Amino acid sequence: MAATFTTANASGFEGTPASRPQAMANLLNMPSNAQWWYTHHPAHWQLVEGEWLPDLTQMVAIPGLNRVDKNGDTALTEVHLAKKGATVIPWEVEPGGYCMQFAGVNGPVYLSKWEKPKLVAGQLRVTPDEAGYREFRKRLVVEGWIKVPDPDFIDVIIGRQERLVNEHRTRAPVNPGSALILPVAEKRLEDMRAAKERLYATDEAAPKRGRK
Repeated sequence: MAATFTTANASGFEGTPASRPQAMANLLNMPSNAQWWYTHHPAHWQLVEGEWLPDLTQMVAIPGLNRVDKNGDTALTEVHLAKKGATVIPWEVEPGGYCMQFAGVNGPVYLSKWEKPKLVAGQLRVTPDEAGYREFRKRLVVEGWIKVPDPDFIDVIIGRQERLVNEHRTRAPVNPGSALILPVAEKRLEDMRAAKERLYATDEAAPKRGRK
C-alpha cells in the first residue's frame, strides 16, 4: 500500500492527508432487506406499560412475494390488506419518515427510526428506542391513523385475563407455581381495566386528523 506524508521534508516533496477509500466506508454488516411499511389489523392490540397500544406488523416490498409485483409495487398487496381490514401506515405520519435506509455490506438495510445501530467493541448492536416507539404508536391512535378498538373487543381480552386469574386463585392453595403467578396476573388484570378507562376517556377528548 502506498504511503503519503502530511509535511514537507528536506527533499522538497510534500504529501497530503490520507483518505479512506469509498469502498471502505462504514457499512452495516447485516442482511440486506426490502423497504417496508407498518400495518395494523383491528384485532391486534396489546397492553404496554399500562396502556392499550396497537400491535404493528410490516408490509414488506419483496418482489414476487405476497402480491408485490416484480418491480416492488405494493398496490395489490395494499388492496388485499384493506379487504382483510388492515391499515397501511404511511411513512410520512412520522416527521422525516419511520423507515430508515442504511448502506450495508450486502446492500441497503431498512430499519425503523427507533432501531439504533452502533458498533460496540467491534460488534454491531441494534438498540431499540422502546419509549420512542411507544409514543409513536400512541400518536397513531390520538391522531386517528388507527381507530380505537371496540370496547367489546377489549372486554374479550380482559375476560381471558379474568379466567386466568380465577384459575390461579383456585390452584394457589395447593400449587406453589400458581401462588407465585397469581399476584402478577392480578396486577395485569388491574392494569388492563385501568388502561381501558383511560383509552376511551382520551379518545373522546382528542381531535382526529386521520388519513386524507
